[in-house]
Amino acid sequence: MVPAIRNKYGFYRKLLREHKYVFRDRVEVVKTSQDPTYLVGRAYVSHIDLDTSISLKVCVKANDHNFFRFELRCEELGDLPFFEFHSDGCTHRNMDESIPLAEQRVTTPHFHRYNPVGVNMAYKTEQLEQENERKALEDINLGIIHFCHEAKLNLRDDEFPEISILPDALPLHVTQKDPNSTVLFL
Repeated sequence: MVPAIRNKYGFYRKLLREHKYVFRDRVEVVKTSQDPTYLVGRAYVSHIDLDTSISLKVCVKANDHNFFRFELRCEELGDLPFFEFHSDGCTHRNMDESIPLAEQRVTTPHFHRYNPVGVNMAYKTEQLEQENERKALEDINLGIIHFCHEAKLNLRDDEFPEISILPDALPLHVTQKDPNSTVLFL
């Protein structure tokens, strides 16, 4: 439970419900000194009606670029993201007794938002329920478009930011598979 969201739920709902604009056409995701397992990119966001500090954070696993998170954060609501998307990772359990136990488990990819009591709840959109759509959204630049639609976030009109992973690095495909797995060593 996040008390800041529970106590300012009207503000939180307005923050989610209304349009927001990101200030950069391209979010560059780069290595940081804080966590070598993730690449991180950031962009400032403006709300159409609220004067508050909002940011978009993009995290990509350094050794698996199909494993990414998009987070919207607002200083007024604390350090945790107030809205997020996870492309991969652990299954989330919505601890809510009003939801049948079989439906409490939400696999990735999924979104996160908070309920009126400040509890983080995961959910899937229609697109995330469909196998072909879910596969397409493994592409980070298609994933950011889906995130932006759900978060009511865009650049201008119907344009969305592009995600550029390690823009100054050689374009080598990163995989977790062992390149020596088919080699027979004597």
